[in-house]
Amino acid sequence: MTLSLSAFGETSVKPIHGRVVNQKNEPLPGATVHIQNTTQGVQTDVNGRFTLYASMTDEMTIVASFIGHQSMAKTVSARGHNSGRPLRLHFILKENTEKLDEVLVRGESRAARIERSGFAVTSVDTRHLQKKSAEINEVLDKTPGLRVRRNGGMGSHTQYNINGLSGSAVRIFIDGVPAESYGASYSVNSLPISLIERIDVYKGVVPIEFGNDAMGGAINIVTKQLKEGAGSNQALNVSYSHGSFNTHRADVNGSWQEVKSGLTTRFSTFYNASDNNYFVWSDDIKIKDYNEFLPDGSRNPEFLTIIDQGVKVRRFNDGYESYGAKVDLGLSGRKWADQLFLSINASEDYKESQHGPRMISPYGERFTESWTLAPAVIYVKNNALFEGLDVSMNVQYAVSERATVDTTTNRYDWFGNLIPHVGGVTRLPGEGRNASLNVNNNRNYVARASVSYAFLENHMLGLNYSNNYFIRSSDDELRAVELRNYGSENRVNKQITGLTYQNTFFNEKLKHSIFVKHYYNHLKQDRMEYANGVLDTIRYSRPDDNWGYGATSSFALTPAVRFNASVEQAVRLVTANEVFGNVSDEIVESSNLEPEKSLNVNLGGMFTLYKTNSNELKLNTSFFFRDTYDRIKRSIVVRGDDSYSVFNNIGHIISRGVEAQLDYRMGVQWHFMLQGYYLDSRFMEKYTQNGSENLNYQSREPNMPYLTFGGSAEYNKEHLFKQGDRISFNWYTSFINEFHFDWSIIGSQNKPIVPHQFLNDVSVSYVFPGERLTLSLDGKNILNELSFDNFAIQRPGRTLSAKMAYAIF
Repeated sequence: MTLSLSAFGETSVKPIHGRVVNQKNEPLPGATVHIQNTTQGVQTDVNGRFTLYASMTDEMTIVASFIGHQSMAKTVSARGHNSGRPLRLHFILKENTEKLDEVLVRGESRAARIERSGFAVTSVDTRHLQKKSAEINEVLDKTPGLRVRRNGGMGSHTQYNINGLSGSAVRIFIDGVPAESYGASYSVNSLPISLIERIDVYKGVVPIEFGNDAMGGAINIVTKQLKEGAGSNQALNVSYSHGSFNTHRADVNGSWQEVKSGLTTRFSTFYNASDNNYFVWSDDIKIKDYNEFLPDGSRNPEFLTIIDQGVKVRRFNDGYESYGAKVDLGLSGRKWADQLFLSINASEDYKESQHGPRMISPYGERFTESWTLAPAVIYVKNNALFEGLDVSMNVQYAVSERATVDTTTNRYDWFGNLIPHVGGVTRLPGEGRNASLNVNNNRNYVARASVSYAFLENHMLGLNYSNNYFIRSSDDELRAVELRNYGSENRVNKQITGLTYQNTFFNEKLKHSIFVKHYYNHLKQDRMEYANGVLDTIRYSRPDDNWGYGATSSFALTPAVRFNASVEQAVRLVTANEVFGNVSDEIVESSNLEPEKSLNVNLGGMFTLYKTNSNELKLNTSFFFRDTYDRIKRSIVVRGDDSYSVFNNIGHIISRGVEAQLDYRMGVQWHFMLQGYYLDSRFMEKYTQNGSENLNYQSREPNMPYLTFGGSAEYNKEHLFKQGDRISFNWYTSFINEFHFDWSIIGSQNKPIVPHQFLNDVSVSYVFPGERLTLSLDGKNILNELSFDNFAIQRPGRTLSAKMAYAIF
């Protein structure tokens, strides 16, 4: 259940609710509603609705505008607004093609502008999702061309696959800052959807302003920002939710601005917790007989043999807890700075570990815990020294610690029972490969600067530079003294410089962008090796220097037909976890990894296939091609009952595929969606290093879903019980075809296959008149089907949750 409360810093600030439609009573999503002669305004949602907060002392004029329509103004008085009743405005805009260019910029939403930029990008507006019990990863997993791979429930390791590239080839950003700099406790897993304004998913080519080696694509999570203008977004919001597996979510967020001085405060905090004690019953659940002797004292002939498989058991050591806060304090709207903020982010988490990278043997006591403290300074100024010159900079210092505790001599079966010691002899400590009290101390320095200059109306030059300096030192009390005494500091310095030129022609119908990037990565590592029987520290240093380049183009043939194209020669640098390893995730170091290089091509389009007064049918589609060398891939090594991860350069991979999404809207009540995705990713190394033919040549790349379908239906009904109320029903279904999680070309029996999956989610929400109270119920995987992900790790079955939102004003 979720509770949401809101209050303003000034009691005179009141909400104005309303809707913007055309003459056919069709909603106008992305329409602008603002207070005349101010910069205070909002945009309508997908149903044409808006809520505008205003501080009223006298009469004011509210103006609504949209592309290709005449603007409309309405005057409201302070007396009517302060009467205690909600103020509602209804705008019916008339078409006006003569003034199309005039209102184009104001009427188009930020998400729509991003999708028209020429990049292969999907922008997800999360405003209509914020009253549902949804996680960010669940929203992303419904985006065409994007697969979210999770190792379990809340807090589990997550990997993203975009059009055939995955792992660290896909980078995650939070407000444009690399998410890895915040540490594990402040991540996509922990951020509540109510703090998010939108999510931009770039597929392939990524704009240079992100300043990163996102070769396969990028996901930029944009948190809620303070809107410009007096009295806007000066609110305090509190929420709490509860669901299956003792799952709790809570968050608080708010903002305040003093108009005259520009002094601004933003803050948010969150809490997440779950037992993650869901049932699993896949074939990886193997039940062994641990009775060494029979009741008569004779030795058990079935001792340590598998006596059952696929038994339904409940996870018992998979709990998760995280909490954190972020505070921004600074100035906005000044002549010398649009934004100048000091930001402080602090978070902690605790995660139990149920098993290793594969569901082979259960753990009963192993866990990790971490904390992060990340102060930052952010500066933004548009039209800095002269018109057209935009400058943005941010500097961040993040210090974090992550500890892994695995010291028990106990062992557990899949029912959570202690396994007797064999022969009465106490086992060696450690449920994983080795006992551990490992502590990683990390320091991360991030600096980024972007400058762009718009000239001659339709041209722009941009320059971006980023410097990411990462230092990790490790210690483990259980290691031998001679191993603890040597210097163990590892460093990665990543510097990326990008230069771009962009132009637009024919009233922004044709857009071009070309760019070049320079990648520099310097890896320094202290490694211990025995030389002639003597333990010695080996100082390892390797610089990497690479160039990349590319271009994007977008052309609107008609208002209903737009084509996008992009091409890039990209580089993906190695990451700290891949090179240094990570004890908590059971990743072994791999210091000889080479950077990954790829030629990426995207061709796509957005088409309005059918449109009438009340119905609209749209198609978004994209074809992609990836030619990748030195592909970096995570492999799982299984030895007996143990498993661990290691990253390797597996060689040459060629990927081809297509994605498509069809949307059909019937007025404001019905919305149907169908999407599909096909990937053909093949290993193209014909010969091994010794000259023999490679047995995996032309084999499909493992652990990569290649055929998926999805669909949804949404129904909205207004004025059901009372004037002004609204009820929404939503159903989402997905199909994932079976795929191999290891190389499939060899042999025909006992292939490691993840079976096909057919999953269904439903939700219902009811908004009471006045939009103050909202109730919602969500059900995920309602048919309780087997659901798998990375390396056949089973995900939660049927999950139910409830949410309540209440606004006090």
